[in-house]
Amino acid sequence: MRKWRGCLIVMIGLFIIILLTNSVGVGEEEFLKRGRSEGIPFLSGGVGLRERELLNEMGKAYSLKMVFSNKKGEYLSDIVVKVLDPQEKVILTTVSNGPWLFIDLPEGIYHLEASFMADRKKVSQVEIKKGVQKVISFQWE
Repeated sequence: MRKWRGCLIVMIGLFIIILLTNSVGVGEEEFLKRGRSEGIPFLSGGVGLRERELLNEMGKAYSLKMVFSNKKGEYLSDIVVKVLDPQEKVILTTVSNGPWLFIDLPEGIYHLEASFMADRKKVSQVEIKKGVQKVISFQWE
């Protein structure tokens, strides 16, 4: 009976350690939104400092980084983003769940639209070059 109790205590301890380890790992990546639209991968998030550090490292391989803030410099999230090709055809639509959005676009010229609370901003003629990350910032009042 005592052997059984000892094994039970060890098993419960291991179970608790596994739960705690998994919840810490999940917490670090809960902010991330990964997706793919028309074959174009994207990654967004970055609500806290630690999240931005992780996201910045993960986003290095993406050709476009978009940053969303207000005029005071406070980061914004829930931004509706559209990427259009030169003929104004929408090739990607997503909602950024944090202030940073990384998109891995192939080389070319694109138009970008970002909307925050019905206030739409547009950037035309964004040139994406191979091996170079383009950074575009959007600011709202």
